[in-house]
Amino acid sequence: MPRQSRSRDGAPVGWTTDDWATPPEFVAALVREFGPFDLDPCATDATAKADAYFTLAEDGLVQPWFGQVFVNPPYSAPAPWIEKAIREVDEGRASRVFLLLPNATDSRWFHEQVLRCCKVRFLRGRLRFHGWMGTPIGSPRAGNILALVSAVREDYDLRSFHL
Repeated sequence: MPRQSRSRDGAPVGWTTDDWATPPEFVAALVREFGPFDLDPCATDATAKADAYFTLAEDGLVQPWFGQVFVNPPYSAPAPWIEKAIREVDEGRASRVFLLLPNATDSRWFHEQVLRCCKVRFLRGRLRFHGWMGTPIGSPRAGNILALVSAVREDYDLRSFHL
């Protein structure tokens, strides 16, 4: 039986997924700057960034959100998550929602949702998400932005993160 080809990070060649874990050092920098997160609606048991979280089976899009929320949504379809963040803040359930998104300034969701309702921080460099074996991927394909939806229209530093 032939062996299956593997990429440099060990994943099968051609293997794609939306299940990438946010680098812990990135989350730690956010927590130092903004305080802890109350909810992570796009998590697994192993990747949750808050004590309260929803898994794919619990579907964070249909659950109520609360407090300060961290969202690393599926990059294949971030628009429903951005819309949910806006709605949860507008309806008073969440106070702040931080969305870690692909730097896709040419996309419809960026122009119609992010620019309309979010403060944006462009991240310098590329985050090395953790892949299917829990280790950082070798070569991230694109950069990221951090979008903030907030009940209080406070200013926050728009400088790039240096991690």
